[in-house]
Amino acid sequence: MFYSRQRGSALVVSLFIITVMGAFAAAMIRIDWSGQDTTAREVFATRAWYAAHSGNDIVLSKLFPLGKTVSEPLACEQTYDFNKDAELFSCQKLQVICKTYSYKENGQPANKYQLESTATCGSGQFSTTRTQEVWAKDLEIALP
Repeated sequence: MFYSRQRGSALVVSLFIITVMGAFAAAMIRIDWSGQDTTAREVFATRAWYAAHSGNDIVLSKLFPLGKTVSEPLACEQTYDFNKDAELFSCQKLQVICKTYSYKENGQPANKYQLESTATCGSGQFSTTRTQEVWAKDLEIALP
């Protein structure tokens, strides 16, 4: 008679355990998906950051070519679109805007340059944009 009263309790306990384990599994899947989402965003953000940095470097090398003692102000009279080069970073857009500001230093004309590079990587919900700004100026060269 003792066994007849306990017949359904194992079924109730097993259903409870299955339900709890299912809830844990669903929570773990959600945590894993969230981690993958975060990692994808970080990867695209890093690619965009490096692409923007590279865009500024390219324009700076045009402004201050190797072997020359003065800058090339004409290199800063345009907006640069490096969309083809951005594909190297798996990005869609890379644009550098260059502005020239003239001033006098010790009575001599000189230029300051403002470069603003913007890169966009990823697509849809993972689209990430990074902008970097760089300032550069002509150096006064002391003649011997």
